[in-house]
Amino acid sequence: MAALSPDSAPGRPPGGASLAVIGAGVAGCALAAGLRRGNWLGPITLWEAGRGPGGRAATRRSRRDGNLHIDHGAPLLNLVGDPVPELVAPLLEEGWLVPWREPAAVLLGNGCLGPAQDDPLLRGVLLRGRQGMDDLCRGLLALAEAQGPPGALSTHHGTLVRHLEPRRQGGWRLRDDSGELLGEADWLVLSGTLLAHPRAQELFGWPEVPLRQAAASLADPALDRALEAIGTIALEARGNLLLTIAAAAAPHWLALPFRLLGCDDEAQRRWGVRRVAIQPLADGRCTVVTHSSAALAQDWFDRYGPAWHEADVMTQLEGTLATVLAPWLGDPPTPGEGLPGVQERRLMRWGAAFPVPPGLPAAAMVCPDSRVAFCGDAIDGPGCGRIEGALRSAQDLAGRLLALLLLVCLGLGFGLPGPALAAAGLAYVCDGDPLVATADNGPVDAPGIPNTAEGTVPGATVVLEWRGLQLQLPRTNNAGPPSYTDGLWWWSLEDPQHPRFLRRRAAVESFSCRAVPAAASPVDGR
Repeated sequence: MAALSPDSAPGRPPGGASLAVIGAGVAGCALAAGLRRGNWLGPITLWEAGRGPGGRAATRRSRRDGNLHIDHGAPLLNLVGDPVPELVAPLLEEGWLVPWREPAAVLLGNGCLGPAQDDPLLRGVLLRGRQGMDDLCRGLLALAEAQGPPGALSTHHGTLVRHLEPRRQGGWRLRDDSGELLGEADWLVLSGTLLAHPRAQELFGWPEVPLRQAAASLADPALDRALEAIGTIALEARGNLLLTIAAAAAPHWLALPFRLLGCDDEAQRRWGVRRVAIQPLADGRCTVVTHSSAALAQDWFDRYGPAWHEADVMTQLEGTLATVLAPWLGDPPTPGEGLPGVQERRLMRWGAAFPVPPGLPAAAMVCPDSRVAFCGDAIDGPGCGRIEGALRSAQDLAGRLLALLLLVCLGLGFGLPGPALAAAGLAYVCDGDPLVATADNGPVDAPGIPNTAEGTVPGATVVLEWRGLQLQLPRTNNAGPPSYTDGLWWWSLEDPQHPRFLRRRAAVESFSCRAVPAAASPVDGR
């Protein structure tokens, strides 16, 4: 691999490399926050095609109507897996996120209502942005800005990155559709699949997939495998009808027994609707967002192409919405009249924004030789296809990148074979900060000594590099998995993927640790 830039050379603070993130959705913003909180000091630049941060979790705001804002994509964040992503706590503490407390239900195929927990998008811990769902990404960016050097985080909105160009000395150049240079960085992160998935050619009419074209000159097997896996991910289309309801008619809508209505599979097949969200506005009006089913949106895509016929699609969705809500709103209006109280209609189109599990394997997230990484809800694992997956993948990627840069700063570098890297040091993330553990059996070579375990002997030690500390802990004389302690600190490999790391004072303080797969596995397989 080519050498890193001078800012990230050995001896510099961890995270001195510059980073270009394509997409300022939840994953891109969460990655910036996670890296900054882990002491990544290099410049981070986010490139976003939309008018502001958020992606599908953005809030649509009107320039001419200050009271109008619509959460047109994701009306909430639901967390099903455990533990809760680390970035959620500070967002709650600082008021960017608040609990969702509105009524929700699921529409069954027979027209009856079922419990909200039956919908995978409505179960678990439910949260929303305090003043709109874009508060999620605004909060993440605020966390990132609070941690890093002033001016080292920048976001470019309304900018579509069209071409990706590997630099000869390593790193990347980003160019727009005309070929003009947008920026450069040591590392490139795609927080979505737009520039790596074959669907981009169909949506934009591009002759090639940008990252695939760039990868052809790199000869990086890891990147080739990642792109091959991304190419197999199914991406669903969606069409969302956005209605603004006048204040006089809004109470009728707000009196419905739900503010958020999910639809089960049978209901989606019957009506072509995935979800309905009713959102009150401060001036007495409300908005109603109707999400089409994937099958209905794909039908429009096949019939009309990427542009769609907005008037036809909006008319069809509004008629469908009237039929779905007839048990509560009354009989649908006569054809051509539309729903009562509608002041304005808009349509939001996504041609391929919703990945269907399984996604890209987490082990393929980082390609060190090419300095390319991936995050977003298209990464396989808990929450794949949802905001939760975007958060978790960004948190995971932040740990991997921090561990890689820490290995560079310790002089271990990239490209070492597995056993050599294992002998030099293994990378972990402990309480959000990178940690390198270096095991050494020392001068003792006595395999017959009692309590020899898992390739270590009682004279072995481990050196832990963490938060500016360098701890040398002797091997304990206990049987079983290797553990090390000096009486104050304790390190144990009972679970190699989640080592136990403790500090014993008046009380025992435990630090949450996880292994970074980018580093090699120990020589003994543990």
